[in-house]
Amino acid sequence: MRTEDMVSYSLRNLRHQKVRTWLTIVGIVVGVAAVIVLVGLADGLRSSVSDQLSAFGPKTIVVSPVSLEGGIGGGTADLRPTLGKLFERDADKIERVEGVELVTKLITTSVDMKFRDKHITSAIYGVDPDAYTETTSIKISEGRFLQPGDRRVAVIGYGIANDNFGDDKIRVNNLVELGGQKYRVVGVLQKSGSSFGPGDSSVFVSYEDGRELAGDALAEREISGIRIMVDEGFDTEEVADNIEYVLASMHKVPLEDKDFTLITPKFIEDQVNSVLGTLTLFLGAVSGIALVVGGVGISNTMFVSVMERTKEIGVLKSVGAQNWQIERLFLVEAAMIGLVGGVMGVLFGIMVVLLLSVFGINATPSIPTVLISFMIAMSVGMAGGFIPARNAAKIPAVEAMRND
Repeated sequence: MRTEDMVSYSLRNLRHQKVRTWLTIVGIVVGVAAVIVLVGLADGLRSSVSDQLSAFGPKTIVVSPVSLEGGIGGGTADLRPTLGKLFERDADKIERVEGVELVTKLITTSVDMKFRDKHITSAIYGVDPDAYTETTSIKISEGRFLQPGDRRVAVIGYGIANDNFGDDKIRVNNLVELGGQKYRVVGVLQKSGSSFGPGDSSVFVSYEDGRELAGDALAEREISGIRIMVDEGFDTEEVADNIEYVLASMHKVPLEDKDFTLITPKFIEDQVNSVLGTLTLFLGAVSGIALVVGGVGISNTMFVSVMERTKEIGVLKSVGAQNWQIERLFLVEAAMIGLVGGVMGVLFGIMVVLLLSVFGINATPSIPTVLISFMIAMSVGMAGGFIPARNAAKIPAVEAMRND
């Protein structure tokens, strides 16, 4: 029996059991589509994070007075905010490290913010205007950013200006209260949506105003963080290592017990990849369960098919069909179920991913995932039909002919 004859014969048998065949195919479709959609969502999240990383800047380093030595990805971060402190002298020392182009000091705090009759708690960033704009990709939607010498003026994040006060929208030249003091709004930022650094939910004031708003929360000459721009021609990670050594010496702590963290693009990428890698594996495993269920469905279908067609197997053997041909015949049937389910699952999965994108959910169909899912569907079909096919091949011709 030629391969094309086996395919034709299998198609005819599958058409005779339409309901059972389609129910089995649906199991494969769901499994394949689930793999493509869930992994696509994870890949879309990874792509979104990569876009936000580009906004952080490939030459930017942030020094934070919090130890993250354990790493945020593995869930073992050693957070010790009470042990770590940064001071203005730390920033002055960093300025002298080779490869450092620019250093800017940050003051961060939270205060009560009032606009008209509504109150919220807002994150405040006290910055040196010129230096800060050089180390970030911050963009203005209305008005301007802070300028040297500005006092009692503020630049508002997009979210605070448009979303946090209900129907009241903050615009340029509006007055707001920060910590009980009146500030005039001179600018509103563009919407960024970035998770890496201040943005939509932040208020920027001058460095001096920031220290005043922080009050007793910071010691004299203490700062909340340091942003660094690495000079062209220098490797960001190498410069970060040198800064780390300098700060550890100033703080008189060994590197393994440092009370600060240097956040670089690579640091963020490593932590994100760790989390997303685990998430992708988890989602793949969950959706893989659906494929296993589909494989069980194929196996069940083929077992029933063998029992129903025992006499047919006897007839085939009586006209000269060999055991391997009988086995291959049933394997072809199982593989065709996997093939049809795989094709439909791939198409359905891609359609769902594209539909999610239309609704603003970042999902990316992955070609490797599509190919692997399709191959798995075929493999599941073959695996599900293997034992029933082998059992069919072992049925003696005489016994099969006697079966009613």
